[in-house]
Amino acid sequence: MAYIEKKVLQNDESIIKKFKLHPLKLVLAWIWGVLGCWLIFIPTIRAIKLSIYYKTTELVITNKKVIEKYGLVSVHCDEMALDKIENITVYCSFWGRIFGYGNVIIQGANRNNINFNFVKNPEDVRKFINSTRG
Repeated sequence: MAYIEKKVLQNDESIIKKFKLHPLKLVLAWIWGVLGCWLIFIPTIRAIKLSIYYKTTELVITNKKVIEKYGLVSVHCDEMALDKIENITVYCSFWGRIFGYGNVIIQGANRNNINFNFVKNPEDVRKFINSTRG
């Protein structure tokens, strides 16, 4: 309040009483600041994570097997021989049908699954795997 005393008050003015803000206002401001910070960073961190997943994922069908690889620092790689595939399931959500993406779940004889998540044109992937199998 020194600024008011020095710069604002006229020569014939004087301060009778000073008021302060309640500390709860400061505490709430910090709580909302921290929560707001997390609300902003959680979607940002998720977007970065999905970008890395998108850039590092490789979904490959060879003449002998199906291969799924993802990861940047720690790499996860699944593969399954074409003759070991028992079932291929395609799942498309409402938005997936509109925008042309979906999930392809390839189930093997030994109960292992390979998931092609968010793949473009999942029906074409299923048709291609079936055509290369037999």
